[in-house]
Amino acid sequence: MVMNRSALLAVAAGVFGATLLVAALRGSLLGVMFGTLLSPLPLAMAVLGLGPAFLPVAVVSGAVTTTVLTGSFAAAVIYLVVDALPVALLMRFGRGQGPHQPADGAAVGRAAAWLALAALGLIVAGLALMPLGEGGVEATVRARLGEVIAQAREAGQGRLGLPDRPEAIAALASFLPGAAGWNWCLRAIVSAALAQAVLMRMGGALYAAPAYRAAAVPGWFIAAFWAAAATSWLAPGDAGFVALNAAAVMCLPLLLQGLAVVHSGIARFDRAGLWLVAFYVMALLMAALAFVVLVCLGVVDHFLKLRARMVPPPRGG
Repeated sequence: MVMNRSALLAVAAGVFGATLLVAALRGSLLGVMFGTLLSPLPLAMAVLGLGPAFLPVAVVSGAVTTTVLTGSFAAAVIYLVVDALPVALLMRFGRGQGPHQPADGAAVGRAAAWLALAALGLIVAGLALMPLGEGGVEATVRARLGEVIAQAREAGQGRLGLPDRPEAIAALASFLPGAAGWNWCLRAIVSAALAQAVLMRMGGALYAAPAYRAAAVPGWFIAAFWAAAATSWLAPGDAGFVALNAAAVMCLPLLLQGLAVVHSGIARFDRAGLWLVAFYVMALLMAALAFVVLVCLGVVDHFLKLRARMVPPPRGG
């Protein structure tokens, strides 16, 4: 009876997540508000609340629902790539070893690293399969982006502040694959973290909360990041373009480690919640600077073990 109930809940999770994704693809109000970012949430809740054995049930249910709602197998493939795959990777590398056991910092960092590498693989595959025009990969991406922006402006969306200058379009195109990789990763990360928080609040979490503040990216990943960054600086043409976007995607786990250092440091102060609010407000106001500082902080923490050097937080009160 319990197994049947869990299976039904997994099926419902797949149906709900697929419905959110289809709503997002169709641009409905529900999709824009929730599906754009949180369509992987039901899958994450199924794994964290029922167990990894029920993920295939939820995924199959979601794929079938997507096909039925759209009448297209291509939409089911999109569902598998953008929702099922990142959640499966996070659950494989980033959950606790057993029920009610938290994932340690190494598991959290490893999950983020493999998620970023998977996003990078999808980006490279997408660029390789894209019909190339004159000028190579970067020129083709720039041309496609210009066409999309022109169509959007013709459709009356110019009020959204879409760029129309060639220089602005070229600047956006240079980081467009990397931005797509960030979006792919963040949807899964936000959904998994929110699913864990909701399930713990409801008392239905199968695993304890991961050790977010102890997140530590593997050393081999940092070496790969520096290789991509150096290649983007030295290599000309399409090789440099691909390496630049690879380095941009690989910044994500390092930024998360930098955030872990900040949270660990602020936890040592009184009224830590207020300090965190102030930090995030300043980070949003100076987003570009905060991005660079946090990534650098994540790299420095790997070598200098900053969190291990911090004074322990006061006990009590």
